[in-house]
Amino acid sequence: MKSTFTLFAAGILLAGSTFASDESFEKDRKAILSMAGDFKVGFHFQETVSLHEGYKPEEKAYKEEAFETVKVVEDSGKKIVLQHILQAGPAVVKHWAQIWTYEDTEILEFQGERTWTTKKLSPEEAKGKWSQRVTQVDDSPRYEGIAAWVHGPEISEWTALANRPKPRREEKREDYDLLVVTNRHTITSEGWFHEQDNAKWVKRDGKDYPLVREIGFNPYLRVKDHDFTKANTYWDKTNLFWKDVRQVWEEFYPKDGSVKVLTKAGDGRLMDVVAELVEDTEDGKAPAIDKIRETLKPYVVEAAQQQ
Repeated sequence: MKSTFTLFAAGILLAGSTFASDESFEKDRKAILSMAGDFKVGFHFQETVSLHEGYKPEEKAYKEEAFETVKVVEDSGKKIVLQHILQAGPAVVKHWAQIWTYEDTEILEFQGERTWTTKKLSPEEAKGKWSQRVTQVDDSPRYEGIAAWVHGPEISEWTALANRPKPRREEKREDYDLLVVTNRHTITSEGWFHEQDNAKWVKRDGKDYPLVREIGFNPYLRVKDHDFTKANTYWDKTNLFWKDVRQVWEEFYPKDGSVKVLTKAGDGRLMDVVAELVEDTEDGKAPAIDKIRETLKPYVVEAAQQQ
């Protein structure tokens, strides 16, 4: 049985359900690869319309700016991995990653409560489309959507639905549980733009309803004169380690059923134990993949298959 929030999302039309061709496939790849490079980025979010009686939208918008370099860390034709590295002042943060897969038939769908379910698609449903799996700073799963790219004479666009965990900027909020999101990526000559139409959703204790709508706008504008030395140095030292981390997470994802990723386990918080592994890597002592697997395993719990 589909939940209310899934039905709500399903009511939004996906853009571009055209059949694939060699020409469109290459245009798709060009659009995805053009999201790599050096950018000035903005993070802008504003609550707009209350969707539940008694809730008043936040009047203050969230606004932040930083610089980000986006690396192509894998390109095997039908799979492209882009890694974002954020640089804000002296701080360097391995940010989110985009994993693009052509005609993907297994999508990780967020269910709430730190649980993701494998959703199977038929080859016909996936034909001509690309999935985009977004991962956390520790490369654990975040959300995934699938759609076809649409190309015009000056822009390319990809629009897809996804259920997402609460953003880090609102992790301490307790009045909602997840986001139901429409993501749109638009590629232009200036860079690219990530627009979001979000519904903050309550899903707990038998409750299942939208709380408030939020719009998000994240411009990635190309820059040529910003110094990304610190970000590039960090990635040069750690990229092989993160490649192994991505491989281990892929091993944990179920072919059927669900997986729950814990934020805390016996050895402490997930983000802290991964940070310790990164420190070892930066000191020239990159841990073996077996050590990474052993460290992450306590945070992954197989869950019952969702109905």
